[in-house]
Amino acid sequence: MVMQELRIPEDKKQRIVRAAMEHFAKNGYKKATMDEIVAAADISKGLIFHYFGNKKKLYLYLYEFAYSLVYDRVVKTFQQEDLFERIRESEQIKLAVVSEYPYVLDFLLSVRRETDEQLREAIAQVKVGRFPPWKETFLPGLDASKLREGIELEKVIKIISWTTDGLLAEHKNDFVLEDVFAEMDEYLNLMRQAFYKEEYQ
Repeated sequence: MVMQELRIPEDKKQRIVRAAMEHFAKNGYKKATMDEIVAAADISKGLIFHYFGNKKKLYLYLYEFAYSLVYDRVVKTFQQEDLFERIRESEQIKLAVVSEYPYVLDFLLSVRRETDEQLREAIAQVKVGRFPPWKETFLPGLDASKLREGIELEKVIKIISWTTDGLLAEHKNDFVLEDVFAEMDEYLNLMRQAFYKEEYQ
């Protein structure tokens, strides 16, 4: 971790992270500029280049930082065998992360849309070295026997993911943690009724 190695003061780290997340999320890698990030973070241009060297290194650091914020906290919750209980716990943690870093999920979604091949390769190297595939962390231990006949576990997980991501996007500008989680709980209960056998609803 670049910032940890150089022992950058925590207040400067937070300003850089928050400003960079917002600008990369809104503009993408190519259109976001270091000048914009420097201005938003209220630090000198020389300082940010001293710590990172260039925009690509900042972007890759930010990707690892943002992904680990969500991944490291969520993976610790994977004790429940019930799909919807596991989702509920992990989404509650994601919501708490979003309340702390409003652009973290937007940034991670923007990373998926990047088309620059060299950047995508660098991102893949960071991910392979640090984060196992979600199938290796999320799926083990789940009880798929509760699902109705003919319903595939991975497709249900995709539907849940699309729903929760959409809900977060909808409440981007009026985010209240308790309200968003309550609404998310309603959708999870609806999906439990739709996808589970009657005796498990």
